[in-house]
Amino acid sequence: MKQRVYSFLIVALGFVIFSCEEQGELGFDESEKGFNLRMAPDKNAFDISAGDPEVNFTMYSDTRTIDKITILVELLQFGNEAPTPKAILKEIPGNIFGDAPSATVTVKLSEFASAVGLNIDELAGGDLFTIYNQVSLNDGRVYPDTLTFGGNQYANVENSFFTAAGSTSYTGTLAFAVLCPFIPEDAAGIYTITTEEAEVVFEAGHEPEVVAGPGPNQVTIKDIFGHPQGYDVVVDVDPVTDVATVSKQEAWNSDNFGFGLGPASIEGQGLYFSCTGFLTLNLTHSVAAGAFDGIYKLEMTKKP
Repeated sequence: MKQRVYSFLIVALGFVIFSCEEQGELGFDESEKGFNLRMAPDKNAFDISAGDPEVNFTMYSDTRTIDKITILVELLQFGNEAPTPKAILKEIPGNIFGDAPSATVTVKLSEFASAVGLNIDELAGGDLFTIYNQVSLNDGRVYPDTLTFGGNQYANVENSFFTAAGSTSYTGTLAFAVLCPFIPEDAAGIYTITTEEAEVVFEAGHEPEVVAGPGPNQVTIKDIFGHPQGYDVVVDVDPVTDVATVSKQEAWNSDNFGFGLGPASIEGQGLYFSCTGFLTLNLTHSVAAGAFDGIYKLEMTKKP
């Protein structure tokens, strides 16, 4: 094992499951009135086993100069390095609010898929949709406006017409993960270790086996790091959210690398998509004398 320390930031899927609102201090430099647009979804993930699930967006605004709201969407599919180009998911007329402070808009998963040129059958667990709000006002101004580089459009937040002169709230971006119910039997198989930042695999090319059990919503990774002692690690998975949890348990032995610190344990959390055979974990490592610094990523993909 090489003694290296990594810093790890959970993004997207990281864990993914938790969408967030970007809210800032924005306002007109010409007006005392603040600019408002907030969007609150009733869910932040789609279960692809539910047919054509939908998300209800409750939108709030006290600004009555909105011509339209354009919701743009992009999709980062599992295993791809880059998202699809942004496409229009929905255009909402500004008069949707009328005299009320809020309105509800419903969008189906099939509409998300169609916007990026796919159908539901082409989606899989681990895919991630990201939406972006763009508001056009009656006087022709757009926030955020866009710049085009290399055929791709980028939100021009820094140089758009709003300044920090007024206080307001604005939901710019929301993320929605595509989930599949976790089924231990579907997860079972031989896996390739694609990422192992702690470098504790004993022999290069080791391919652990995953078996269902011992309990409901559990799998066991047999001989996880290929050490002579054959350490098995049990993973608990929430069948709805796909969140995977590894309770503290022995997983490798430092003596095999000449450190003489004895058995080492791992613990942590991540995601497990049984429908695509992908496991990602953010792990801490420790021995009896104490824990190693840092969080180390482990990723495994089921072989065909």
